[in-house]
Amino acid sequence: MITKIKILIRKIQELLERNILGGFIQELTWKWKHFYDKKWTETSLKSINLEHRKNLTQVITSLHNIDSVMEVGCASAPNLQLIREKLPNAKLVGIDINKQAIKTARNHFLLQNDNNAEFFTKSADKLDDFSEKSFDVVFSQAVLVFVPPINIRKVIHGMLRVSKRYIILNEYHLDGEPNGLFNGGRWIYDYISIIKEYSPDAEFSIQPSGFKGGIWDDYGNLVIAKLKK
Repeated sequence: MITKIKILIRKIQELLERNILGGFIQELTWKWKHFYDKKWTETSLKSINLEHRKNLTQVITSLHNIDSVMEVGCASAPNLQLIREKLPNAKLVGIDINKQAIKTARNHFLLQNDNNAEFFTKSADKLDDFSEKSFDVVFSQAVLVFVPPINIRKVIHGMLRVSKRYIILNEYHLDGEPNGLFNGGRWIYDYISIIKEYSPDAEFSIQPSGFKGGIWDDYGNLVIAKLKK
């Protein structure tokens, strides 16, 4: 009985997110996460030793001549901490919908006397304030899984607009699903197909996500899109 109720709830959630509410519920959930999970922002800040973070940052920092990096959905910026260790002079920018997470990230970098890192309270589809081609790398990790089909193309298009070299997505990826597959409360997309809609000449490679367990074992992929100048 409980299993059937969970299945019904997920079907209703998919219907609402795909056709009616879009990302409204997810945005509220993450915007106010620090209220119902009091330790979340500090836990995020200190979570730099997780394997998937090391895997992602190794990929980014192994690229040549990276002078600027943006993370979409940075939380308290543990990924950007790791990137800073390898790229001490790069401009770093993080955005997140949760203002407390942004405050925590900003304070951490200021305490390190790091004046070349900026943080903004924004949702993933609100990148209009940033100039075109202003970052060498724009990336996300376990963020777009919460973006429904009605919003996903605006998010990807925005990331492509502000990137001049690479888009890197550590998300659920599955070939043949450009319109989204809903699984366990998360969205799975064919990111290669979606990126090609806006950047048909992009070159792609895929690596293991670094995440372990659950749906990540089936769909977790690190999609690297190299953009044509």
